[in-house]
Amino acid sequence: MSKQQIIKLILSVLIAALTALGAAFGLSSCNVTRTVTTKSEFWQKADTSVVIQTKTIETYDASKKLY
Repeated sequence: MSKQQIIKLILSVLIAALTALGAAFGLSSCNVTRTVTTKSEFWQKADTSVVIQTKTIETYDASKKLY
């Protein structure tokens, strides 16, 4: 094996190890937000109208606890 091939091999192993480490820390938590909007309209006489709108926001936060 030439010196250049050994250097490429060491760099490949180092990059693989850093990628695995980054994935382990990067995938340890997630945040999810879901928004549900419901709208109901009722039209009355002339220019007057009634609009009822409800919005529900749910948030879930998951993180890995290291004890």
